[in-house]
Amino acid sequence: MQTDCVILGGGAAGLCAAAALGRSGLRVTLLEKLPRVGKKLLATGNGRCNLSNTDMQPAYYGDSAPFVRKVYEATPPQEVSDFFTSLGLMTAVEDGRIYPRTMAASSVLDVLRMACERYGIQMMTDCEVTGFTPSRRGGWSVQLADGSGIFSPYVIDAMGGSAAPAMGTDGSGVRLLAQLGHEATPLYPALVQLKCSHPALKGLKGIRIQAHLTLLIEGNAAAQETGELLFADYGVSGVCVFQLSRFVAPALQAGQAVCLSVNFFPEIEEIHAWMNARIHMLPSVSALEWTTGILPRLLAQTLLKEAGILPDARMEQLTQAELESLCRALSDFRLNVIGTQGFANAQVTHGGIVLRDVSPETMQSRLFDGLYLTGELLDVDGRCGGYNLQWAWTSGPCGGYNLHFAFASALTAAKAIAGGRL
Repeated sequence: MQTDCVILGGGAAGLCAAAALGRSGLRVTLLEKLPRVGKKLLATGNGRCNLSNTDMQPAYYGDSAPFVRKVYEATPPQEVSDFFTSLGLMTAVEDGRIYPRTMAASSVLDVLRMACERYGIQMMTDCEVTGFTPSRRGGWSVQLADGSGIFSPYVIDAMGGSAAPAMGTDGSGVRLLAQLGHEATPLYPALVQLKCSHPALKGLKGIRIQAHLTLLIEGNAAAQETGELLFADYGVSGVCVFQLSRFVAPALQAGQAVCLSVNFFPEIEEIHAWMNARIHMLPSVSALEWTTGILPRLLAQTLLKEAGILPDARMEQLTQAELESLCRALSDFRLNVIGTQGFANAQVTHGGIVLRDVSPETMQSRLFDGLYLTGELLDVDGRCGGYNLQWAWTSGPCGGYNLHFAFASALTAAKAIAGGRL
């Protein structure tokens, strides 16, 4: 079987690249291991699909920011937004986050699938790729699990990372590229819940509260986030936890001590002065009564125990040492981080194919002509808020558009005869 371009993987990057190439009139074959394309896409944004963000800054991609900046210069995020509009998708903005107007991820998948059908993309599902190698006659030979193969001048690898293996991403795309000679950094779960060690965790399960979190690695502040914190029996969750999680697994793998410092009153600049003022306002109440109205009761009991203060102790009778201990419990509650909830629960993969071997202008491999790398299999991961999907959309079409340019001269005559267009 022969085609103009083979796309490996029917996720966000693969589908977007397929639609972009199909619009150019190329014969495109998309291979997906699962029975249907876009399964992981349906789960994004809690089923709402956070497409992108109005505040799209390369800095939100950490160490990969310089590479991401060059990619976004080649294919600006607005260009991708316009592309989706041209497919018929209406969007809405909520706190800077861009969603489909329907607030349903299925709408995003549907417009991509309709575009692929409209442009004649051949989508082969239940199709597992076992390898792809440069052909001696030029181009690429793609091997499938059923023993068959496909030849194409160009391959776009959009097989993803290791996050959410139930959705079809098991790291095989990275492994196959490594076998070819591409270097890969270790893969870690990111945007994931954290496992913590503390005797009070089970009693705090289900409590949600606004807090400021500082991630400490070997006692040094590595990152900070503010947002809703959700306690679970295994540890903690919430968007602010997800933002910090990308630093956790590598640190633990290196044998470093990781800890979360939780400030339950980040809006109060001077916690000591505030606490003294509240004691003056409520001098004769018990310690537990003093926390009423400012903390959930179970959390208050936990923090008082952490501070070594009895719930029925009178606030006006507390010693200076006890007050200092209570201040620390309220503003620097420590949770030892012992792990993450793993790839099964992670939204994205931290690590992947090193970026120095990929052209940011075209997404083409610097090691192999005709091989394009996109999406999550690269060593790029961003914050929560639409940044990782924007990376998938942009890196996919970036490779796709440049493939079209590469094909243009060769296709001109044939398409003119056929009455087609470039």
